[in-house]
Amino acid sequence: MNRRLRIVLGMVILTASISLLIWGYKPLERETRIQPIAPSDLQLPTPISHLTHPECV
Repeated sequence: MNRRLRIVLGMVILTASISLLIWGYKPLERETRIQPIAPSDLQLPTPISHLTHPECV
């Protein structure tokens, strides 16, 4: 009985590990997202905006 139980347990573990291995190699679904960007977000900041004001310091 003990040997039979170990064989069954080994087969269950082997089956589970092979199924997880196959699932791990399954490719992911491709997903495309479109996000609109306003033209004002594409502009570089002006050099004056990097200066610190004396009142803030």
